Amino acid sequence: MDFQKLAELYQELEKTSSGNKMREILSIFLKKVPEEDIAVISYLTLGQIASEYEGVVLGIAEKSALKAVAKASGIDEAKVKKTMQETGDAGLTAEKLLQKKPQTLVPMGKLTVKELFEKLHKITRTTGAGSQEEKINILVNLLQKSSPKGAKYIIRIALGTLRMGAGDMTVLDALAIAYTGDKKNKEQLERAYNICPDVGIIAETLAKKGLKGIEKIDVHVGRPIKMMLAQRVDSLEKVHEKIPGKLAVEAKYDGERMQVHKTKDGITIFSRRMENITEQYPDVLKYLQEHVSGKDYVIEGEIVAIDKDGKPLHFQILMQRKRKTDIEEYVKKVPVQLKLFDLLYYNGKSFLHESYEKRTEQLAKIVTKGKHITLADRVVTDDLGQVDQFFQKMLKEKQEGIMIKAMNSEYQAGTRGWNWIKWKKEYATEMTDTFDLVIVGAFYGKGKRSGTYGALLCACYNDHNDTFETITKLGTGLTDEILAELPKKLQKYQVGHKPARVVVSEIKPEVWFEPTVVVEVLAAEITKSPSHALGLALRFPRFMKLRDDKKAEQATTSKEIQQMYRKSGK
Repeated sequence: MDFQKLAELYQELEKTSSGNKMREILSIFLKKVPEEDIAVISYLTLGQIASEYEGVVLGIAEKSALKAVAKASGIDEAKVKKTMQETGDAGLTAEKLLQKKPQTLVPMGKLTVKELFEKLHKITRTTGAGSQEEKINILVNLLQKSSPKGAKYIIRIALGTLRMGAGDMTVLDALAIAYTGDKKNKEQLERAYNICPDVGIIAETLAKKGLKGIEKIDVHVGRPIKMMLAQRVDSLEKVHEKIPGKLAVEAKYDGERMQVHKTKDGITIFSRRMENITEQYPDVLKYLQEHVSGKDYVIEGEIVAIDKDGKPLHFQILMQRKRKTDIEEYVKKVPVQLKLFDLLYYNGKSFLHESYEKRTEQLAKIVTKGKHITLADRVVTDDLGQVDQFFQKMLKEKQEGIMIKAMNSEYQAGTRGWNWIKWKKEYATEMTDTFDLVIVGAFYGKGKRSGTYGALLCACYNDHNDTFETITKLGTGLTDEILAELPKKLQKYQVGHKPARVVVSEIKPEVWFEPTVVVEVLAAEITKSPSHALGLALRFPRFMKLRDDKKAEQATTSKEIQQMYRKSGK
């Protein structure tokens, strides 16, 4: 397929401010895509060249991208930089300047989607002396073979800033409509995607083998499984309404959730966002090799920072381990302990459909405990008094709270169901609750905050409609340090109009962002409000921290907030 056709699609999608219209446009286009291109086009539409878990990084800096634009357009670098300052977007800069390229620089033939994809992958494999120049030259070649419009999207894809508004669920919806004629079949695609979070595999399987092929998608060790999520209740007394009988009550740690995959080739560690974080934890690899037996497995746990006596430390201490340099130094500086709590696959057999009881029984058999690796703290009881005692004990030990799990429940990948319930210290306090919300807009600061953002517009995630519904304006709790960091962090997601998947009511921001960055917000209560898309608002919201470990689609859902509001009796 000619890349120009894809560039024209992206132009149309970029102008669209309706999520449903976006799905319609995309599904019509996908129907015409040749089978051999469907995986590639699915990745590119998400601004990727591979699934997220593969960790394929182009390694193109904005400075290098602008050098490529200068070379491809025959325009002086100083002029390119000046245009970049005017547009604020390297993609728009490329489009604008390549329209003015001298007639001597004629297009070098047609650019296909396949060639673009292969050459972007070539950039990722280019290393060593002179690699930066070689990467720029590959990019120059692509720009010279494309139209100005195509150049805009090539540069944006190369920089990881496509900013078009399509998310994983948007693409799955469009695939369902294109290949089955019914959006409802997206549920089947989503179930498969939760076990195989690779949009390229899902798209190609659907195109070549239909829904029957999708049904056969199963666990593949080395490819992450979307993590199961928990619901919340407003009082412990409500737990038995959702989970009758015996309860498994585990500690909810103030750490980072991990999914560990072992194959004959070695061990890989994935984060909650399905990023490969193996290299950050060489010490954990050693503990797993020494303390967990089995030829292949998929297990889950929480990693926590500990002091010299093995006592847990705050999450922010652990975050010092998220680095690409000085790793060995920080292994010594910030020792950790892995608390294992679930087993999803073992020695050739999937345990996803086994009960929690069977999964944890098998897990206990394969783990030998040590200072740096152990099973999660747990009690099994049907007495809510004992549940509360365990909860209070965990709080004294500086943990976040507890997870309450149904003994007979399957592992529901990617699902927020009632088989798991979380109970945190914030929920036990009458006037406070925490929410993971997505930044979708900002308001310019005044006075002391001039030159930065004074407040943020935040949204919850409607997982039924795949939209982000505004729920609060957030200004309190933003420290000078965070205020200085935010414009840099958010710049790559800034767009000139309301993103298609964002739903607003009366309050509209001065600056829009693609829904990407997640923040944790503490609030006193939920109140009715016509000012926000959900019809509800947070009272006295306060910024707590950035949640880099969460994707936008892992934010607190609209349904959760509506349930919390109803339970508050307002």
